[in-house]
Amino acid sequence: MSASSFQIITYVVSLSIASFLVLILFIPLDKAEADNGKNLVPQWIKHDAVWWHDGKISYSEFINSIKWSVEKKIIPIQLVVLNNSTQSRSYEFKDIAYYWGTGRISDKDFVSTVRYMIKNGGIRMDDNFRSSISQQLKTISVTNETEKSVVVVPILTSSAYSDMGFYAHYRGECSRCLTVKIHDDLHSLMDSSNGLKVLKSLGYHTITDIDIDKNPKILEQYDEVILLHNEYVTQREFDAITKHPQVLYLYPNALYAKVSIDYWNNTVTLVRGHGYPNSTIVNGFGWQYDNSKLEYDRGCENWNFHKIYNGMMLSCYPEWRLDYDMTLLQAIKDF
Repeated sequence: MSASSFQIITYVVSLSIASFLVLILFIPLDKAEADNGKNLVPQWIKHDAVWWHDGKISYSEFINSIKWSVEKKIIPIQLVVLNNSTQSRSYEFKDIAYYWGTGRISDKDFVSTVRYMIKNGGIRMDDNFRSSISQQLKTISVTNETEKSVVVVPILTSSAYSDMGFYAHYRGECSRCLTVKIHDDLHSLMDSSNGLKVLKSLGYHTITDIDIDKNPKILEQYDEVILLHNEYVTQREFDAITKHPQVLYLYPNALYAKVSIDYWNNTVTLVRGHGYPNSTIVNGFGWQYDNSKLEYDRGCENWNFHKIYNGMMLSCYPEWRLDYDMTLLQAIKDF
């Protein structure tokens, strides 16, 4: 098996904690790290990998080094709650360890393999480690909270990003793509489907753009409203959200463009914004709090919230940071 065949894979370990599944996730890399995948794991563990391959130390000695590094958070693996799973495939761990120790594969690929080993029982974490995870999950979960928070699912934005949708028009590939069918199969790349999974698994209630457009007063039932990447919204939805007194704008670029809905034909149409109907139009609502320029910070290394008149805005695009940043998840809960 060549080194180039190794790919990052998501692995799941099932733990029965407050009826959730625990997903072990690799901390996303910034661009520089993603390009070379280096310097994520201490060099001494690489030496151990080569020694194990050469028979100088035993399998159990090498695995104990890995376990110790994970438990001490030296190897950058964290845990959050999710309720979905993905398939995995097996690798020859010994060969991978050797390739990694000799620099033929990246730290990033090796950490993925460690995740696989934990998921499949090749590396068994002790009860203290599991207990620590359990406590973290209880802390950030809102399942038993009495305060009512709701997450707005960006159905309209997902529809806009669909194949031959609005972006085909923006790219000049289609002159009739500013009306598309509404669907609830959230786009996995350009919206906030991952963040939605994380928050739902932590017990947050959800409603959709459609729910708000049909009944704007629905938001009055909730103490707090959490927006994801709700880029495309109707005027009724915009008014309902901007009038609510406690909104967490978790993703930049929300409330960016105005759309209309044809419920008879189940379609959404761009009305204004994103350079339409002319290139001088940016925010379709002329919203003074538009923070779309912040969406390009995908690492969220130095995230913070800033206050506006009806809530708080996050300073970056947190789609993958929500996988592992317990402090950010706690801040969302404390909002």
